[in-house]
Amino acid sequence: MGTAIVWFRRDLRTCDNPALLAATEQYEHVLPVFIWAPREEEPWPPGAAQRWWLHQSLERLADALYEDGSRLILRAGPSLETLRELVEESGAEAVFWNRLYDPVSRERDSGVKAALRDEGLEVRSSNGALLFEPWTVETSDGSPYRVFTPFWKACRA
Repeated sequence: MGTAIVWFRRDLRTCDNPALLAATEQYEHVLPVFIWAPREEEPWPPGAAQRWWLHQSLERLADALYEDGSRLILRAGPSLETLRELVEESGAEAVFWNRLYDPVSRERDSGVKAALRDEGLEVRSSNGALLFEPWTVETSDGSPYRVFTPFWKACRA
């Protein structure tokens, strides 16, 4: 079945990557993509150490993908615009990614997901980093825990 894009962000690994696994299980062709969009990280753009780590991690990811017979596509620009360009170039039918949980990323991802779905694409985001997503562990009144011990007990229940 067709082509899918896997949008890598902070999850620069091929092992234990739910978005990559879901895409490869559903689609014949998978295009792994990393989009450099530091303006979307504001007000906390990447510093020098983070950029060094990112460079090293992208090299390792590219090597791992190459060993698996694939190639990492690197682009720079606004995420939504760049994903649209990649969909147009590749004929992709779906976009997959692992969720990020900081407020800036959640807002961006929500907009990207809505826009791509409105264009008729399948869009799937996965939990690629947490045992429990923030909205799944709540107090009895539906608010988030403010103290660790009750939170931990709820997680273990």
